[in-house]
Amino acid sequence: MNNPTARTFVLVASIVIILLFMHLLPTITVAGNEMRPVNVLSDVIPEVGEKAEEEKPAEMPQPMLAKVKAEEKKDKAEDGVSDEEAAEQQRRAARPVPKGLTPIVDYGVNAPGGMESFYKALRNCNQMRRPVRIAYYGDSFIEADILTCQLRELLQAKLGGSGAGWVDCGRTTNANRPTVRQQTSGFTSHSVMERKSFTSASQGISQRYFTVAGPASLTLTGTSWKAHNANWQRAALYFKTNGGMTIKGMPNGQGGETFQPQASEEVQMVSMSGQMTSVKWSITGGGNGDNFFGAVVEGLKGVTVDNFAMRGCSGLTLANIPEATLKSFAKARPYDLIVIQYGLNAAGPASTDKSCNHYKGQMAKVVQLFKRCFPGTSILVVGVPDRGQRASGGVQTMKGIELLLSYQQKLAQEEKVGFFSMFDAMGGRGSMGTFVKNGWAGKDYTHISMKGGDQLGRKLYDAIMFGYGE
Repeated sequence: MNNPTARTFVLVASIVIILLFMHLLPTITVAGNEMRPVNVLSDVIPEVGEKAEEEKPAEMPQPMLAKVKAEEKKDKAEDGVSDEEAAEQQRRAARPVPKGLTPIVDYGVNAPGGMESFYKALRNCNQMRRPVRIAYYGDSFIEADILTCQLRELLQAKLGGSGAGWVDCGRTTNANRPTVRQQTSGFTSHSVMERKSFTSASQGISQRYFTVAGPASLTLTGTSWKAHNANWQRAALYFKTNGGMTIKGMPNGQGGETFQPQASEEVQMVSMSGQMTSVKWSITGGGNGDNFFGAVVEGLKGVTVDNFAMRGCSGLTLANIPEATLKSFAKARPYDLIVIQYGLNAAGPASTDKSCNHYKGQMAKVVQLFKRCFPGTSILVVGVPDRGQRASGGVQTMKGIELLLSYQQKLAQEEKVGFFSMFDAMGGRGSMGTFVKNGWAGKDYTHISMKGGDQLGRKLYDAIMFGYGE
C-alpha cells in the first residue's frame, strides 16, 4: 500500500479502534486513586451521569455545614483555660455570622492545633518579641504570592508588620512575584516535583533546597505592589552547613555584616536588623553538604505571611519532609498558624468516596507531622476551591470537587484543627465561571488572577478577624 492517503487513513483508524477498546477496559486503581477512563468521544458526548442542559443538574455531595454550635465552645477541653478565656470563647461563639462571611470552623477548641492559640497571638502581637507568623502551604492556586499577598497586606495594615516574608534562594516557579524583586546567581534548585535532582532528606520547610558549587548571591528589593512591601526591618537567611563557608549580608547596597557559621545538623539562620529597602546575601566557600532553603524580609513585630507554593502538588508530599528538619525550623522560625490548602491536583471527574477517603488518610499524616513538630501552633485546613469543567450545559463545577471538599472538612474535624471552605468563599457551585467572567480567573477555569486573589484574600482575612474577635 504505497498510497500515502491510504496509509494515513489506516493509521488513524487503528488508533481510534485501540482507544475504543481501551474505553471498554475496567477502571484501574493505583494507590487508592482511580485512573481516569479513556473516552475518545469525551468532547462530543457528555460524561456518564451528566444531565442534558434542559434538565435539572444532578445533586452533588455537599460538604458538612460549616458551623460549630455555641455549646461546643463551652467545653474547656484542656486544663489551663481560665474562666476569663472560656467566657471570651463563649462570647465569640455566640455571635451571629455576618451575611456573606464564610467562617472558620474550629474543630480544635482548646486542643493542640485548634485556632485559639493563633487568635491569642494576634491579640498579643504588640507584646511579642517577634512577628506573628503564618506559613501558607498550597499549590499553583497561590503561586507568585496570589491571594497570600492580599491576606498579608490586610493583616499588616491592621496589626502592623512589613515585608513579603519567605523568598526562595534560587529561581523557581514561584519566583516571579510582584511583592518582591529577586536577583539570584550561583544557586541550583531542587524541589519535590523535580524527582531526578531531588533528595528527600535534604529538603527544607518549603519542600525545596538549593546547592552551590562556588560563589552565590541573592538580592531582594522591595516593591510598591502593596503598601507594606517596600521596606522591612529584619532580613534573614536559612541554611544547613558542614562549615567552612562565609556569608556576607549587605543592607541597602552598603556596609554589611560577615558571618562564618559552624558545622551543624540543625537549620541555622543569620540575620540583620534595621530599616531596609533591599538586602544582598553573598556566599563564598560553600560546597558539598551546604544546603540553602530561603531568605526572609519581615518586620520586627506585626504579622508575616510566608508563601510556600508548589505547582502540581497534591499536598501528600509534605509528609516526607524530615521530622528533624521541621523541628529544627520550629526553633529557628516558629509559626503561630500553618495553613494547608490543596486539592486541585487531587480531585477530578473520576474521584470516588474510596479515593477521597484515601487522600484524607494520607493528609492526616501531614497534619499529624506538623502537630508533632510545631506543638502549640494552630493549623487551618483550607478546602479545595471551585474548578470549572466543560459539559453539555456549559461550564459547571468539576465532578469530584465537592466530594473532596467534604472529606477535607472531615479531615479537619477528625484531627481537631480549623477548617475554611474556599469553595464557599468563592460563591459555591459554579463560582469559577463567575470569576472568569469578572476577570478574576484564567480561562482554564482553575487558576485565579491577582484580582481574584485579592477577592479571596479579603474573604479569608474577614474570617480570621471574625474568629479573632473583631
